[in-house]
Amino acid sequence: MKILDATAGSRSIWYQKNNPNVVYFDKRKGKFNSQSGDKCSTDVRYYNINPHVIGRWEHLPFKDECFDMIVFDPPHLIQPKNKKLLGMVACYGVLYIDEWKEQLTAGISDLFRSLKSNGTFILKWCENNKKVDDIIKLFPYKPMFGTRTGQRNNNHWICFIKSRQDMTFMDFENADEV
Repeated sequence: MKILDATAGSRSIWYQKNNPNVVYFDKRKGKFNSQSGDKCSTDVRYYNINPHVIGRWEHLPFKDECFDMIVFDPPHLIQPKNKKLLGMVACYGVLYIDEWKEQLTAGISDLFRSLKSNGTFILKWCENNKKVDDIIKLFPYKPMFGTRTGQRNNNHWICFIKSRQDMTFMDFENADEV
């Protein structure tokens, strides 16, 4: 199985941070802290971002249909370009108000291009600035299932399957044989 973590960051969601089946991908490399640019914050966290491949998820350097699973945890903070950036932006990134929808749409399209047919796509989205329903509309497939997590119940984990859109129940005629 070949898995892409398209926004690996510090690999904070992974129990197996060095799993050989996973390609960790991010646009950044280095050590970051949550206080960068935010001198008022007393809670400082440090992040080591060390991806296998450096690049942007809107323009992946991978062949078509090469991953069995993709995990996507894009930046959830959406704000104006001229707003002072907080330290957490250095760790997690930001999307800008005037381009968030186009950026996510391009990224989702390229990620699904890299996903094999019948592959699994896992989205994590936090409803800080945009409702999850607005994000789901950007996907070429309907979500299969998902759940909410977090202290405010505003983190969503959603599973999509890249499948034929014309699939019918007739395709499962011999499902008991599987």
